[in-house]
Amino acid sequence: MKLQIEKWVEENKPFKENEAANDLFEESVRCYKNGAYKSAFIMSYLSFKVTLRGRILECTYGKELVKPNPKFWEDEIIKKLEDDGSWENYLNTIVDASCSSSNKKEIAILDFTNGEQVKTAYNYWKNIRNDCAHAKGRITIDSSTVESFWNYLMDNLSDFYVLGGEEYLLRELKNLYQYYPFPEIVEQDSVKIIMNDVNAVYKKNSKDFFQKLFKKLEGRHNRKGQFVNNSNKKFWKDILEANHENVRQGIVEVISSDAMHFLNFYSYYPQLLELSVSLNSKFVVNDLCKWLNSSDYFTYDFKKNFWIVLVEILDRYTSHVDIKKVVNRQTLELIDSFEQDERNLRILNCNGVFKEYIFEVSSWFFKTDAGSQYDNYSRFQSREAELIELSFEYLEWDSECIRILNYALVDLESSMASRSNMYSKSNGSSYKIKCERIICKNKDKIMNIPDIDLKGYSEVFRILNSCNNE
Repeated sequence: MKLQIEKWVEENKPFKENEAANDLFEESVRCYKNGAYKSAFIMSYLSFKVTLRGRILECTYGKELVKPNPKFWEDEIIKKLEDDGSWENYLNTIVDASCSSSNKKEIAILDFTNGEQVKTAYNYWKNIRNDCAHAKGRITIDSSTVESFWNYLMDNLSDFYVLGGEEYLLRELKNLYQYYPFPEIVEQDSVKIIMNDVNAVYKKNSKDFFQKLFKKLEGRHNRKGQFVNNSNKKFWKDILEANHENVRQGIVEVISSDAMHFLNFYSYYPQLLELSVSLNSKFVVNDLCKWLNSSDYFTYDFKKNFWIVLVEILDRYTSHVDIKKVVNRQTLELIDSFEQDERNLRILNCNGVFKEYIFEVSSWFFKTDAGSQYDNYSRFQSREAELIELSFEYLEWDSECIRILNYALVDLESSMASRSNMYSKSNGSSYKIKCERIICKNKDKIMNIPDIDLKGYSEVFRILNSCNNE
């Protein structure tokens, strides 16, 4: 039966880059299982110290430390830790200096949020180890001693990195993100392993970590809102599905606090909507609907997202959505990116989206007196009129739709009888042609409207009959 510490090592792989430390740990477990608790403790402690030594010696960013001596890293850190006779004592000196809250020495290359607490615990285990090794005084090492030290390892090992656990984790994740498209470079479980450290270091404050990570990832070649793509989607999936609730909650909080991030991630992880609402019950009302109300967020690859998100919140959180606030002239411009299917059309029409687009947002389209057509000439000739016509094809027609359209055509006929200006007549003729096209394109839908006598709508009825002659 595996011990808790064995399961932790398998999951977190703290010794994956240090064979010597791993061998020492495995030896400590064997000693523990055989009842040799003193040897088990000493082997575990040595695996801890060897791990810290290895982390510093293998640190790729140590030379970035700004010191008066340009050779500081090589002379004061690397050479002294490579000395097999004195490295352990020198490592103790580094940890002690790094725990100081003021007047830090140059060798204070580690960083701790609570230095005094780290120093007390570190020295406690160091002293027990020294007592064991040098047989000083009477000291009893039993199973509880070993287990307590293992608990110390599980809780604190992720803090011991150059410039601190936070800086290490940020750099490691940025590096993994950069090379994730190359599976031969990145190990399969690397991100999951780092999430274990994020949980250990940040606990319930992982949101702060991910805010810093997103800022670190933004750059000239990685604009805001474009973090996820097909080649790195598993990178983010491993974070969103991390074993620790604190980590999952932190990343979702950051994503759902920014429109561009949410829309980018939602393209790949639709579960984000439910996760965001579970963390913030007002998310749809206060944030998502506000974002949907602005076409600024829905450019390039995000155009389709407007409809995908709108359909989902109307289907799942209908009472949270005020259609009049979401549907406007700006978002009408996104209609050409709508990909229709039976479900999408049903949900959108059940909530009156296309009716709102056509008859409320575009009410100018149905004002057919000469003055209104003159005032709206530029709009009628623009792409906006084409989008209104396209919206009619998605509309679920009913008697109200027929009534409004017929009234506009009747009003037009009355107005045309008194027009003398050739341009005004041309405006009216253009409108009639467009309406004829709209009605004929949607003839089947109109003919299938239940409980309606189309003969009562003279102009629409006339055009429908003319469609038969084409």
